[in-house]
Order: sequence, then structure tokens, then C-alpha cells
Amino acid sequence: MTERWLIVGTDERMKLLAKELTDHQRTVYYKCTNKWDDALNKAALEFHPTILVLPIQPLKIEVPELFGINQVRIFAGRLDDDWTKHLRNTKPIFYLQNEAFIWKNAALTAEGFLAHIYQQRVSVQRKKIIITGFGRVAKILALFLSRMHADIHIAVHSETQCAEAIAYGYTGIYLDEKNQCSADLIINTIPDAWLTKEYTQFIECPIYDIASAPGCLKELTLSQYELLPALPGKYFPQAAAKIMYETMLDLIRREKNA
Repeated sequence: MTERWLIVGTDERMKLLAKELTDHQRTVYYKCTNKWDDALNKAALEFHPTILVLPIQPLKIEVPELFGINQVRIFAGRLDDDWTKHLRNTKPIFYLQNEAFIWKNAALTAEGFLAHIYQQRVSVQRKKIIITGFGRVAKILALFLSRMHADIHIAVHSETQCAEAIAYGYTGIYLDEKNQCSADLIINTIPDAWLTKEYTQFIECPIYDIASAPGCLKELTLSQYELLPALPGKYFPQAAAKIMYETMLDLIRREKNA
């Protein structure tokens, strides 16, 4: 049976994913929208998809019911409570929880950050750079920047992550209001609103936030702060689409072989 893929989202990578998936074994329909409305209900009913791919950030639902996707395999990045309620009888596959996808996407995020600051004509060589957090994106970004001879400081809440950063050869510090956060620039990778007013008295340098929206600011605004969401889709949509393509086909193969 021919697979029918419905791809939804405004990110350029979703459009390219649809193109990547299209071949003689698949029929692919791409809908450029950030909401699930009557038009999308109609499209799903008419197209009869066997597979639905949703973007990383959940679409806004503007209808009382979702039509045409009851028996559909669903790939999603994140889903909010509204989606969870509508899909209570369906078990979506979250590609953001796939380790291969996470690491490949983290590498593209780190590379996208470099593309962004180079566009701003900001050099990183010999600069003191504080990276907050030490997850996958931070690890890859720290590796890239250290190879460019930047002075990397890893600021974390966890004693374990601090020790890990030191073991990697970086300077490990605790993310604390009492710590002086002087640097040439700060890059946040912590997906939490930790940056309070108490911190700001110590921070004068640019702050680039590459964690998931809404970012690290907690009830304040800063002139030197810049939120940079969806860097892979913005700077490398073709490569980002390829990662999604490979991940989804691999997950389907595993499901069939289970």
C-alpha cells in the first residue's frame, strides 16, 4: 500500500522534508500552517493520511475536534495539553526523544549559532565565553568554540555537570547570583527561566539564548539579550530536513521489525 504522508508546519525544513519523502512509494501532502483549523481538518479528511508529521513546536488547535487522523501514525516534536487531550487514544512517536535525532540536531544548533554570530561579524577567537548548561548542545558548542581557541567556562547548577565540564578541560563554575558573570559573551542552553533580576547586576555582555522558547529570561527584559530559536531550520533547513527524514524512516523500520 502506498504511504500517504501529511506534513504540517511553517518551518522551511518541513517543506524540504516533504520533498525528501516524495517518491513512487509515497504520496506526500505539505500544509504550511502553524495551526490546526477547519481547513486542515478538511485536508486530512480528503487526503486520508497514513502518517502525520507535526513540527517541533505544537500547532495551535482552533477546532473542537481533529478529523482524519484517528488511525494515523503520528510523529511529533512536542505536544501541549490540548494536543494530549485530543490524542488520548493515540500514541504519538516523539522524534525529539530519539537519541540519534537529538545529537544530530544539537550539532546543527551549535553550527547555526556560529553562522548567526558570524553574520553579526562577531569573532570568537581568544574570547571568554560562558555557556550555561552542559547538555548535548552545550557539549558540541563548547567543542566547536574551544577548537577556535575560545576560553570556555561552563556555568551549571549541578555539581555533577560542573565536575564533568572540568573533566572535559573547561573551566567549571556554578550558576549562582553570587558568581561574577563577566565574559565577552554568554550563551544559554538551559531550557528554563533562570535569569532573574539578581543576575543582571553582574552581566553586561551580550547574551545569546539558543535553548527552547520561551528562553531563560524570568520576568524581565534585557537590551543585550537575543533569543535564537530553531537555528537548524533557519540556517540549514536542507540538512535539518535530512535528519528528520532519516530519523522517521529508521523509527518506522524499527517498529516493523519489533
